[in-house]
Amino acid sequence: MADVEDIKRGDKMKDEEAEIEAFTDDTQPEEELIEVCPICGSPELYYEAGGVEGLYHCKHCGYIGAFVIDANKEMMELIRKEYNTSARDAE
Repeated sequence: MADVEDIKRGDKMKDEEAEIEAFTDDTQPEEELIEVCPICGSPELYYEAGGVEGLYHCKHCGYIGAFVIDANKEMMELIRKEYNTSARDAE
């Protein structure tokens, strides 16, 4: 009886593996991600400080911090638009 249960369990595992493989199958090419500033969306960052983590410095808005965003072009434009809108509202 254990043999039948082992076979059923093995078939179930194969089905789950096939489902996971189908889900993770990348049929679309990967998008290029760019490190951008979380404040203004600018890709003009440079690594400023050493140490274990280090800090990024944005040439556009002056942001200094360890956090940056890996964004595609669409997300980068949305961050820039939001930054520009908030900058105009502050004036």
